[in-house]
Amino acid sequence: MANRSNEQVLSEATELYTKAVQDTPPNRTLFDNLVDLIQERPLVLYEGFFDKGYEAAAAVIDVCHGGADVQEDDTLSFLTPPAAWGWAAMEEAVCRIPPPQSAFEPKYPDFVRRFFDLANRTLNHRDSTPAPIVRRVIQALTRFWPELMQTCLGFNPEDPIWKERYMEMMELDRQVQQLINTLDDPALGVHLVKHQETAIAMFTELSKTDAYNKGGLVDLGHIPDSHAYIDKAALVSRAASAKQQLIQLLPNSDNLRLYNMSFITALINSMFYLMSLRPQLCGEFIGKLMEWYAVINSSEQGMTNAQLVMIGKTVRISLLHLHAQPHMSEYSEMLESKLDKIGGQEWTAWLDRKQRQDYKDQRDREKQERQLKQTSKLRRPREDDDNDDEEKQARMLEENAKRVKLDNVAAGVSAAAAAAALAAEEAAAKEAAIQAAQAAAGTETDVELAEQLKTALPDLTFDVRPMDSLAPGDRDILFIEALKRVVGAGSVVQKFVARNRLQALGASTQPPPPSNIESGNATESGELATLSNGISTNAGILEDSMLMLVRLVCSCYIASKDIGNGLSEEVGAEVSAKWAKVHECAESVLESIVASPRERYGLGILLLYEIWMAVVILDPELSSSPSKQGSKSGGACSALALYLRWSDRIFDAIIQCGIDTTLSQKAAATAAAAIAAAESASAAVAGPTASVPQPPPQQLQQQDRLILNFVLDAPYIPSASIKKLAACLKHADTAQLGYASLEKAMELRPPVVEEGMRVLLTNCGHHERATRIGCIRAVKKYYTTSTHTSTIESWARMMLKSGIDNAVNESKRVAADAEKLLSRPVEPLEPGLDKEQEHAANERAIEQKKAEVIQVHRKGELDIEACLVKQAELLLALCTRNMDLYVDVLTAYATAPPPVQLVLRRVVTPLVKSVAATPAKIVPALTKFLAGAESLVLRTIFILSAEGPPVPSSELVSAVLELCDTRDLDARFFVFIANGLTKDESLRRLGSVLMLLNGRESQWGLLSEFYSRLTTPYSGSPSVLSPMELLLALHRTASEGVVPMSKVSEGLVVYTEMRKPDGTHVFSTQVIEAALKIMLDESVVSPLMLRTAELYYRKRSGPAGTVVKLLEKMVERNVWDMSDPVYLSFAQCFYAMQPGSLGLVKQLPSDALKRMVILLPAVEPSVRNYVNGMNESFREKFNWLLISHAQE
Repeated sequence: MANRSNEQVLSEATELYTKAVQDTPPNRTLFDNLVDLIQERPLVLYEGFFDKGYEAAAAVIDVCHGGADVQEDDTLSFLTPPAAWGWAAMEEAVCRIPPPQSAFEPKYPDFVRRFFDLANRTLNHRDSTPAPIVRRVIQALTRFWPELMQTCLGFNPEDPIWKERYMEMMELDRQVQQLINTLDDPALGVHLVKHQETAIAMFTELSKTDAYNKGGLVDLGHIPDSHAYIDKAALVSRAASAKQQLIQLLPNSDNLRLYNMSFITALINSMFYLMSLRPQLCGEFIGKLMEWYAVINSSEQGMTNAQLVMIGKTVRISLLHLHAQPHMSEYSEMLESKLDKIGGQEWTAWLDRKQRQDYKDQRDREKQERQLKQTSKLRRPREDDDNDDEEKQARMLEENAKRVKLDNVAAGVSAAAAAAALAAEEAAAKEAAIQAAQAAAGTETDVELAEQLKTALPDLTFDVRPMDSLAPGDRDILFIEALKRVVGAGSVVQKFVARNRLQALGASTQPPPPSNIESGNATESGELATLSNGISTNAGILEDSMLMLVRLVCSCYIASKDIGNGLSEEVGAEVSAKWAKVHECAESVLESIVASPRERYGLGILLLYEIWMAVVILDPELSSSPSKQGSKSGGACSALALYLRWSDRIFDAIIQCGIDTTLSQKAAATAAAAIAAAESASAAVAGPTASVPQPPPQQLQQQDRLILNFVLDAPYIPSASIKKLAACLKHADTAQLGYASLEKAMELRPPVVEEGMRVLLTNCGHHERATRIGCIRAVKKYYTTSTHTSTIESWARMMLKSGIDNAVNESKRVAADAEKLLSRPVEPLEPGLDKEQEHAANERAIEQKKAEVIQVHRKGELDIEACLVKQAELLLALCTRNMDLYVDVLTAYATAPPPVQLVLRRVVTPLVKSVAATPAKIVPALTKFLAGAESLVLRTIFILSAEGPPVPSSELVSAVLELCDTRDLDARFFVFIANGLTKDESLRRLGSVLMLLNGRESQWGLLSEFYSRLTTPYSGSPSVLSPMELLLALHRTASEGVVPMSKVSEGLVVYTEMRKPDGTHVFSTQVIEAALKIMLDESVVSPLMLRTAELYYRKRSGPAGTVVKLLEKMVERNVWDMSDPVYLSFAQCFYAMQPGSLGLVKQLPSDALKRMVILLPAVEPSVRNYVNGMNESFREKFNWLLISHAQE
């Protein structure tokens, strides 16, 4: 290239451009070669080819945006390759030849203006522009942005030209930013990530030095604080928003379409590149990246294991590479903690190498120190006899240190003994002070309480004598006396509890009084206390008092069973009054437990067991079936009612306590994280001189076990009480606490399964996804192993129907909003505008309205998806256990409107991917779909073939073929299972696939996929057809005449563009020559045979002689006697191979030549000229051709 003149280079470039444009479709390879040529010699080529590139790119804009009519040859499939090349040519021009260049500086600003104008038009109509063009525009803008900044800073700030270009660039950047908010294309996402990376790199200050300013980009240090039109503060804000958007691009389960490895890898690499470029970004990026990494590794996400492995390896290697860079030493501790957390063989190997290196360095240092000591002993003369050498001094220091340690130990032992003696004296003095204070205080309350406890509790007998042996009057008297004793004891305990509460309230502001034990404030002392009645406890006197009272109450309930209804009317009234007082006293105990459920948990469980024992004693049948909650004895009913009341109140308090504790832990963790982030940010701002200690990594808070313990420990939990756990599910932070406790209760207490299942099912449509997923998981455990299968399925179907209805209503609302926007009248134009200005203003108004409608539809699509996903996830989760339920999804899809169908196809994608390895599970459901669900079935087949084994299973292939035959489905259904067909079946189905062609590029891709699956061998399985067999099958299909010749020709063109997995063309010389030889020997010649030879000559630069010889053999077979399609293809090939084919004119009969001219008039001029040059003997039989021309 360097030895060729500018004229030769320009001629070669022009030839490449002409060939690339004239090919059908346009030749992408030639366009790529032309771009390479422009990059090699830009100063020679960019001026002329900028205009060509601009025209090619503008052609797509005109077609897509209504500026031109789309004719047969002007389809997007033909216009897109030249347009992509046009953007590449313009990009090279504006990026490689920036001013000042004396020869091009006057034209360069105009090039930039036109470049921006076309970019603005493309982004304004990006929804109707082919995706490759939009990506190419963003790529060009990203590359040109730093060049523009350098140009603006290098020119006079008062220059209006570059000020205008700068403002245009900022407006284009704003439009690119808007694409991120609605991103659903991973390929576009890669270019958006690069764009954001460039903005962050340019507009973030260097933290220390520019020694690691890779890429030579403009940074804030090059921009003056008071530039004429570049706002430095706005650029800093732009970098901050770019960082936030880059973090938001990390995909999650709410946008499964971004689960693309190319996009995710580009995003991760970009973040690590920025951290290497600007180390202060570590504090912002590392934490968010690690949070996302932890989320995607949770079981709630839809990523495959292969994707997770690739992402994990990318993150680990990037972290290790970042850690190894010298300028990252300030953040090495944080990076090491992250590497320790995620582990991996790379980090382990690095640590092993470092440990070995450290050990080796330590050995070397020790060896050097020994050599240094030996050298100093040999070389240093003694100055004085009193001065010992270093070794002796070291030994003396060691001996002194040992003596100091021994002295310290002896002193410590003496001090400990003295402290123990002093503590004993203080304890004795303290006890004496307590007794003196009690005697001096003389409070009537303490004395009264002590006396009442002494008389009420120790002397009571709990073994009640059998009532049957007593006279009725004695029984009445005994029972009333027992109630009186219980009331008396209850009053004392009630005062005790009240006093304890008052002291607990004042504990935060006053020190505890010296009489803790006597006043009852010893509930948490932990000391063993033995009462005179023989009961021992370490819970303190107050708890013992409560326990005694509850036992007394239970004894009274038991005694009341023997008395029954035998009490006289007067005695019954007195007993009722006493019972009310007993309940009032017991209520104070309950209130004390409810007020502090965590501190008094053990006491609460113990008292519940005491009450439950009374219930069981009164009615033993309740021990086996407590749910019947009935008994013949009124006393039993009262005892059971007491237990139910106590258990409900305690359970309510425990649930609320668990919720409060969990929320407080979450708030504390959030606050700690915020403080850590603020300290990290302040450290980054302060620079390397500020030393801010890094906080330890936050440990995950353990789940509060109070509720779970009650579920495990309580003697009996009524089914209705399980509904109380629904309170935990109301808040996202306590949802795990709720469904985990529910699941455990259902596992350990079978009677509550039904009520617990009802709570779980109710929350399977919760608005918080984490809550919803947790409940769905719990339901799935009971789906196939319980008697609730039909209930769960009915509920799931009902939720799906509700979700479809909600989505339909939402789609109607979106359509109504869009219609309202479209029908909104256009604002009147300003007066005084001419026609051109009015037309421009009207166009702007229309475009603005279109943009608003598109935005409404996009937002509406997200709202529809939210409505549907929330209600459909339960049924989709159950499908993993029972794929027959997929029929319900297909049924719902068949009746849904198109917007809802679009969303539903996306929603079911993770489910179908999960069964792709075992498609036999879902195949039976695919055969039962209703009319209207064909597109979802096709989507399912595509996912199964794309995500499953390389060769589809026999079950899937047979099911799809049966569907196509029985349901009369089109050929799209078996395109993706083509490599599972037999050779005969594939040949039989080829014609139906060709019938799908309609001139659109989308159908070309479908046919190319079909060809590729037929001709590609997979591991352990040969290809269904060889490339030559497929080519022969196409020609035989054309001969049969069932498929229109235009469609077969289109299919042949698609075949010629196919490539093998290694990148080589399928349409090779070996394949073509072998196929032509076979076709020429067949009795019936295919109309496409000569068309194939012509394509071989034009697209693969085949030798012209081979094609001319083929024409000669056709003449030998009297081609003029064959059908019109065959003879027309002969004429076309004859015309294409001129002048080499003109010699065949002598061998053609006059009538045959006349028929050729009639079929293809374009051949007449060249044939006539050739006949004019013949000898007169040959020319005589073609005189009709010369005479007709003379007459004309």
